[in-house]
Amino acid sequence: MLNVLIVDDDKLVRRGLISAMPWAEFGFQVVGEARNGEKALEFLETQEADVLLTDLAMPVMSGLELMREVRVRYPRMFIVVLTLHQDFSYIQEALRLGAIDYIAKVQLEEERFEEVLERICSRIASERRKESSAVVHSSSADQGYAWMAPASSDAEIRAMLQRLSPALREPDFWAAPELPAWLAEDPTEARKLEALLNGAPSCPENSAILRLHGLQGKTKAEISARLADYVTGEWFYARQPDLHLYDLDLSRQTQQKADTAAGSTEGELAQRTLAELRRRGFKPDWVHETGEFEALLSDLAELRLSPQRLHGEVLGWTYAWNAICEAATGKRLVIPQAADSWFETVQELHRMRDQLRFALGVQPYSSEVQASVTQAAALVRERLSEPLQAGRIAHEVNMSRSYFSQCFRDIMGVTFNEYVRQQRINRACSLLVETRKTVQWVAERTGYADEKYFSRIFREQTGLLPSEYRQQHVFEETNVR
Repeated sequence: MLNVLIVDDDKLVRRGLISAMPWAEFGFQVVGEARNGEKALEFLETQEADVLLTDLAMPVMSGLELMREVRVRYPRMFIVVLTLHQDFSYIQEALRLGAIDYIAKVQLEEERFEEVLERICSRIASERRKESSAVVHSSSADQGYAWMAPASSDAEIRAMLQRLSPALREPDFWAAPELPAWLAEDPTEARKLEALLNGAPSCPENSAILRLHGLQGKTKAEISARLADYVTGEWFYARQPDLHLYDLDLSRQTQQKADTAAGSTEGELAQRTLAELRRRGFKPDWVHETGEFEALLSDLAELRLSPQRLHGEVLGWTYAWNAICEAATGKRLVIPQAADSWFETVQELHRMRDQLRFALGVQPYSSEVQASVTQAAALVRERLSEPLQAGRIAHEVNMSRSYFSQCFRDIMGVTFNEYVRQQRINRACSLLVETRKTVQWVAERTGYADEKYFSRIFREQTGLLPSEYRQQHVFEETNVR
């Protein structure tokens, strides 16, 4: 029997589907229902389903958004779309995201239940035949590549690939939604493909290449499933700033899963280790002892918690640490946001430790951090005519954005954005006094494309319009150029 999850924001529709359709006659059983995409994902965390039957237009999380998540988390699930939409673009997007069929609600109103279920069974059988025949036979195709890029659809990724290298061939398959993959048929092609992807100067900042090994004899569905496991798990811990090429051995990944499954006490051991880590984390020893703090981080990383579970644990530590901070200063720590990588998580934990050390009278920032903030300030002064974003500057000085913002404010005494504004206005004051250039020219040289906006900001900071400031500060004897 195939387990079915029904997702629709209309309770009557859900009830009608469950009760009216002859599920058992076609080898199905309905195991759950949900009123939107978020509730469906919560259900799938604790219950298994083989088939997802989902509406497209729903509040909170739409059917298309749900499909994108399911394709990453549960790549082998069969998806059927239930829709009122006759707009072909909706249906095309659903099929692109991996739906095996779509059902117009008018078909259900006409009580064509057997026809609908028979067609779904036929599509599932067809998909399974495709999977079983998609084995990578060539011994030379043991290596491949997948490209991870910051985009919301495969169409956007295709467009980026075309811009990066028009000569790059089409992906051999999409290992998961938004994850194009290639099989390297020979060493020459492998080198060419790697050079095209890794060497393109306009590659997006947070894109990455996964160089795959151990593909021989695996189906594309197996490769896709294992890549999805990696992307939603180990990738979080592997990801590093300024590193764009990662090696991934899928045969080794399979063995690691087998070893974990063989250990009957693995889960119990992890729970005991986590409980011990909590005990150590709640004690303030690590505030003063760097070695203890680093050991705490190392032991936490070894548990390889999911990003969601890890964030929950960090929040638990934060609540305990707030008791220390409030007792010392009467203030609370800034609650950390969910991080995109283990690197960013470590930066957040360092940030909170620095806050606590400051609260307890300990020098909060290392010389390395102070040097990074000083370098960032210098970059700002050098680039006042350019767009300046905290995230990009933080990346250049090898810090996460949130940790950088905290350190910058503590060390410089103002936020990053306020510092940029101050430096631009100071530079504008100098240019107004030292040159006879127009206000528009001064605005552009200090990062403001709009003269009116520049004038408003200038008056907010100085109490004068640019023209008034120039009149008051430029005298006849001033050597202007």
